[in-house]
Amino acid sequence: MAQPLFANLRILEFGGGAAGPLATRYFADHGATVVRVESRVRPDFIRLLRHVPGDPAGLDGSHMFAMVNVNKLGIALDMSHPRAGEVAARLVDWCDVLAENFAPGTLAKWGLEYTTLAARKPSLIMVSTCLNGQTGPDRHYPGFGGQGSALAGFNHLTGWPDREPLGPYGTITDSLSPRFVALLIASALLHRQRTGQGQYIDLSQVEAGIVCLSENILNFTARGQVLERCGNRSRVAAPHGVFRCAPESTDDDRWIALAVHDDHDWHTLRAVMGDPRWAKDPRFDTMAGRLAHVDELERHIESWTVNFRARELADRLVHAGIDAAVVWNFAELLVDPQLNWRQHFREVEHPVIGRHLCETNALRFSHFSETDFRPAPRLGEHTEYVCRELLSMSAQEYQNLAEAGVFR
Repeated sequence: MAQPLFANLRILEFGGGAAGPLATRYFADHGATVVRVESRVRPDFIRLLRHVPGDPAGLDGSHMFAMVNVNKLGIALDMSHPRAGEVAARLVDWCDVLAENFAPGTLAKWGLEYTTLAARKPSLIMVSTCLNGQTGPDRHYPGFGGQGSALAGFNHLTGWPDREPLGPYGTITDSLSPRFVALLIASALLHRQRTGQGQYIDLSQVEAGIVCLSENILNFTARGQVLERCGNRSRVAAPHGVFRCAPESTDDDRWIALAVHDDHDWHTLRAVMGDPRWAKDPRFDTMAGRLAHVDELERHIESWTVNFRARELADRLVHAGIDAAVVWNFAELLVDPQLNWRQHFREVEHPVIGRHLCETNALRFSHFSETDFRPAPRLGEHTEYVCRELLSMSAQEYQNLAEAGVFR
């Protein structure tokens, strides 16, 4: 097996949260050297999610930070210090890619805007990702994935038709945009390999979210139809949703997801159910009829599914050719045989948190090994290593900068 795919790639990361750091983890997990720039003066907000004054774990006790930033190096650099720019410029000289997800204009305050850096290093690839991108009248609108999901249209579509929008669980644009960023960085690296030219990439997280709602765009442009919330139902298939199953313990809440896409599927489902009398109702013979009487149809379906354990029933339906799956909870994901086979969850030993799980990025390469997973950096943990080993600072220079308060 060859060395990791990105073993010679060097990435410099400014930013925080998840939207930026998740993108660079794709490369860190496959061998890239990723250096995160942080500061105790203004720490990454996800370091604060478990931070309690007086807690001995301090800023290094956040499980979310630990999961998002596996396999990276961390340097503490106070960018408000007048001499921090010297170190930042040398980090730019060192790196192949600069990734940032601050609000527009933040890097420019530090003299790190792309035009300045490209004049210094034409081969530099730089990517910026924020809520609305770097241009336009709303570029300075502050926010993260909670606002992004609403602005992109996800909240309008999520929930039930007779209730208020729920919004998808989590900050969905913070989860979607890193996948775009990783792809864009890889594309820019190929472009540079062919041409020698660097590139600046400006990604709007809201626009990346809209791209993932293409069905809604097509419906409106082709038909003038604004799609509304429909819960777990489908506009073109019935039954389609989640249905209660028999509990496996006294306090268990078990569900199965199933979808019937056409009349052939319906007849298959009828056979699996034993072709009960209610299923022979001619109103259910066609998709149009099933959609028109979906409330009654779903009540009948659940009166059948509730008699079975979810796993047993899912196996029966899939074997018959029906799309079906158990609705897993997160505890079950950790023991799922498919995920375990692929080693989706890895254990990492963190010096403050202890042993914890982290996810892989779901990619496997046939001719390249993954890196051995290392814990996320404590704040400033690798400052001296980065300065002395990667930037070739002398011991005296590093000591002078440290005493001046640059590394905090």
